[in-house]
Amino acid sequence: MNWFIYTMTVVFLFTTYNLLQRKLAVHAKNPRAMAVIFNGIAATMALVIFIIGGSYKNFSLPTQSEAWIALFVAIFCYGMFERYKFTAAKLLDASVLSTIGNLSVLVAVVGSLFIYAENFSTNKLIGSILIILSLFLVSFSKKWVKLSTKGILAALFINIMLGIGWMLDKKGAEYFNINTYNIFVWTVPILFVYFPHIPFKVLKEELKTASWKIYLLAAINVAGYLLQLKALTLAEATRVIPIVQTSTLFTVIIGVIVLKERDSVVKKIIASCMAVVGVYFLSVTH
Repeated sequence: MNWFIYTMTVVFLFTTYNLLQRKLAVHAKNPRAMAVIFNGIAATMALVIFIIGGSYKNFSLPTQSEAWIALFVAIFCYGMFERYKFTAAKLLDASVLSTIGNLSVLVAVVGSLFIYAENFSTNKLIGSILIILSLFLVSFSKKWVKLSTKGILAALFINIMLGIGWMLDKKGAEYFNINTYNIFVWTVPILFVYFPHIPFKVLKEELKTASWKIYLLAAINVAGYLLQLKALTLAEATRVIPIVQTSTLFTVIIGVIVLKERDSVVKKIIASCMAVVGVYFLSVTH
């Protein structure tokens, strides 16, 4: 299976994740408690995959200091992202959050160009521009009113953190191995999400509110992230990351088809065509 098939599978999984997360975030009474529950479940699933898949038999740790620096920075960034993502989703409309979410792609792509010295060909440039423009086009709305300052700041912060985390994933997957790196990224960030203390009663209430959906959400995220790491070991980050972000666009398109969200249909169709062409340019070798 080549990197493109892995990447498009990630797009499908993350599109499903985005749709489900919207529902959970809106009903969350305590977003940080919801984040703790989500990460606890996801970390458990990652450990189960690690054990059942037999990855523990090949467990080894790198000795290079660069590897550990990259890991710790990525862990901190993902911890901050997970801590505040439900807060941002609760305080902002999906269109606003989607627009700000494009910042993570810019951070990841620009950062990858520097740390991996990847060749940014004409095809990559055209593909990336088309995808980023399509995302802004489909998520921009003239109806933004009474925006939450806290929500905007949270969204800016988490997407910068997410972009840095994505940028470092390729390095982490190469220095460690995919499953070992996956364990670190899912387990350690819980410390950043949990502290200061959250009463068990609050966690129990949030789990009851989320019910089975939180388990499905975590499973989709763990599976998607593993496949994204696999794609990053097979192709350049500047190819994989922009394509993965089209999951935001497909979330909106599914809203048109399934949820009957008929506003700005023409704009959404144009954005979809732009994104498809962008994916084509990023998928071709030269």
